Amino acid sequence: MKIKSVLFNIDNTLYNASLQIENARLNAIRAMIEAGLPVDIENGYRILKKVVEEYGEDYPNHFNKLLEKMGLKWNPHVIAAGVVAFRETNLAFLKPYPDTIKTLLKLRESGYKLGVISDGRIIKQWQKLIQLRIQHFFDTVVISEEYECKKLTSKLFDVCLYAMNTKAEEAIFIGDDIETDIKSANESNVTSIRIRKGESRLIEPKTKRSKAKYEITKLSEIFELLDLINSSTSK
Repeated sequence: MKIKSVLFNIDNTLYNASLQIENARLNAIRAMIEAGLPVDIENGYRILKKVVEEYGEDYPNHFNKLLEKMGLKWNPHVIAAGVVAFRETNLAFLKPYPDTIKTLLKLRESGYKLGVISDGRIIKQWQKLIQLRIQHFFDTVVISEEYECKKLTSKLFDVCLYAMNTKAEEAIFIGDDIETDIKSANESNVTSIRIRKGESRLIEPKTKRSKAKYEITKLSEIFELLDLINSSTSK
């Protein structure tokens, strides 16, 4: 059975989210220091990372908690400086990989249906697709928050496949995180493809369920895999 649909995660699959967030946090700390935060960049960044780990990526008051962790009083000037620098840097680094748009365009021209399955907040993830200027490529977009899931699960794959009128064996999924993206694809019987990008690029799977069927280092390599998969299923 030939592949009909190609599914993607967003962060570190379609753009470099790790580079974006690292620079956004560093620039936020620099701006806060310039506004009077009594800390050096290294320690400020370390404390901020701990705050994010404790309260989660989507917590809205990371910089308030940063001051609390440092035993400092609430300072609107310092916090606002961090917020502005973070947002400006976040936007500046929200750029697709060099081969993302070319790959999506070629896939559409080749007749494949395209979909997105991503964890995160609905509005935030849609903002990324729109600011990346790639939202129009996708037939279906499934975000975990809409289905009350914190991470990718096989449930989200079922929803996406149903919406795209595609069987599991007729789809491939490309993601970077082996413990969420790849594991969920495998559990859904969708052919899993790991892209070695982002913070998890050097992590190796500890179980068979989190091991991808195939691996690539950039999106444009997907066409060779599609030829391989389609030719093997036609025999």
